[in-house]
Amino acid sequence: MTGSAARRTRTTKIVATVGPASWDRQTLERLLLAGVNIVRINAAHNPIDERLELVRTIRAAAQATGQHVGILQDLAGPKPRTGPLPDGESVTLRQGELIQLTTGDDPLAPDRISIDDPDLVAALRPGQRVLMADGLIELIVVAREGTGATARVVRGGRLRGKQGVTVPGAPAPPRTLTPAEAADIAFAAEHGLEYLGVSFVTAPGDITMVRDELRRRGGRAAIVAKIERPEALRAIHDVTQVADAVMVARGDLGVQLAPEEVPIAQKRIIAVARTHGKPVIIATQMLESMTTQPIPTRAETSDVANAVIDGVDAVMLSAETATGRYPVEAVAMMDRIARAVEAEFPCGPGPGALRPDTIASTIARTASDIARRSPLVDLIAVVTRSGFSALEVARERPSVPVVAVTNSQFVANQLGLVWGVTPLVMAFPDDTEALISQAGAALIAAGHARPGMHALFVGSLIVYHEPGHTDVLHLRRL
Repeated sequence: MTGSAARRTRTTKIVATVGPASWDRQTLERLLLAGVNIVRINAAHNPIDERLELVRTIRAAAQATGQHVGILQDLAGPKPRTGPLPDGESVTLRQGELIQLTTGDDPLAPDRISIDDPDLVAALRPGQRVLMADGLIELIVVAREGTGATARVVRGGRLRGKQGVTVPGAPAPPRTLTPAEAADIAFAAEHGLEYLGVSFVTAPGDITMVRDELRRRGGRAAIVAKIERPEALRAIHDVTQVADAVMVARGDLGVQLAPEEVPIAQKRIIAVARTHGKPVIIATQMLESMTTQPIPTRAETSDVANAVIDGVDAVMLSAETATGRYPVEAVAMMDRIARAVEAEFPCGPGPGALRPDTIASTIARTASDIARRSPLVDLIAVVTRSGFSALEVARERPSVPVVAVTNSQFVANQLGLVWGVTPLVMAFPDDTEALISQAGAALIAAGHARPGMHALFVGSLIVYHEPGHTDVLHLRRL
């Protein structure tokens, strides 16, 4: 960037999962002020009646703090889960013990684990591995017992309620929408959520199926493909092309792959996402030790740093902010790491990026090139109604700040996930010159620029009936 001419914000965004440790109004406000850009809600752990109140609290916290914050709701997906336990309670499984695996939804006991997928339990055979809690707990089946099975604890630990269950190597059944998922999609549409995460994607059709249902319900959420299955990894180009964003969901992916294969898969997914110009999120155990302690390990710090160096759009906190003892501190630490790394390793365009020969991509690429080569340009102001133009500019990873000027609060919230983009909401006049002049004044008023600075205006300055038009590149002294 050109010295200190424009205010440079953190370019890597932060996604934080909310739960019992963070879903009260006061803590949410502290999380947003500490740097959270997107709040994640896991539908598997939040009934719809509780979720509605949570969404209202998030919106109120965002308004109170003056932040543009999007909400990402994960669909539960076809993930078998253990039976319930009250929040904060767990059972301890010890190595060598025999455990009964049963179907149903009975509360967990030290010698009995219920699993809510009867087909999975019925298919268990001696010798199969059963992993729980993101693979931290491992059992091996030793015998069939009627409709259930007996398993021996290979790797024990504390098991909380409603934890995921995986049988490595078991084929994934055809993806269909469960009634619960359909209800969650309807909830996202009704309450204007900005992102919808699709769990256990196996093929591009899974994304299309969810998007069709969402649009049928009148929803506008962007679809995040969570890469957790080997099938999705094999079809990563096709899945990424259909999705609006992708998430490297290392928890479930890590129980399907050998540990040494996970970082290789992560690098591949990031490269593909950047090639297609789609936002990419790195998730799971980024600062896991901060669930119980106030500072991360050096390895965790390096994990976050390497994701930032790779140019990901966002890094995500899960248990750290949902159930951990130090949710605000975890966000603040992630913010510190990202800022320190960005200062030393500026991000540029990804190698081999697919830049289609459209007017929009050409203008975005030209704007980034001009900003990178000319000391005259202080920032790029993207005028966007749908967010499309901002995404086109962000994929180029320009060297100056990017402010997305939009007339939509929804779009501003959604752009909270996109690398380097700071949203600014204002009403759009019909006249092009008035729009540029008023946008320039709004940039100064919001503190993104000062009089005398030069801004490259990019975007569609004419009202089109369909989004996706970028046809203007204009340099203006503010």
